[in-house]
Amino acid sequence: MSRYGTYASRRVATIVTMRRNLPPEALGDLLTRPQHAILALYRADGTVLQTPVWQEWREGSFWFYIPGGDRKITMLRHDPRVSIVVAAVLWPYPAIQVDGHVEMSTAGARDVARRIAARFDPTRPPDAYIGDEDPVLCRVVAKRTRAWDYSDEKYT
Repeated sequence: MSRYGTYASRRVATIVTMRRNLPPEALGDLLTRPQHAILALYRADGTVLQTPVWQEWREGSFWFYIPGGDRKITMLRHDPRVSIVVAAVLWPYPAIQVDGHVEMSTAGARDVARRIAARFDPTRPPDAYIGDEDPVLCRVVAKRTRAWDYSDEKYT
């Protein structure tokens, strides 16, 4: 497969070049705005579960929380390997994928969960998303990071 994609319309056909191997800070505001991530983790039978999560990028890592009692906690204790993707739907389509494993903790988890929930839905009390049980805070420890966009090209 070519490293180029094609953007076509009735009047315009152009080659679009992907910028690859970008540092996360080159992705503009992608990592600072409330943007859903897709988290991939493994079930006990080895199949993959992909699920949207609210996240924040802090200290060079993705952080997310899981409400207490959620089955994802058990899944991650059994197999902590994950992949997480955040991708914008508007040009220049910045995106980042981090493969690695999670470190889980309950220390300070409620405060971080409140901050993340308030960022994604400022119209509701954050505790409405967290529940009564203590949430689990997860940090993705990167083994491999890929980041890309298409901002070198003029958008037509």
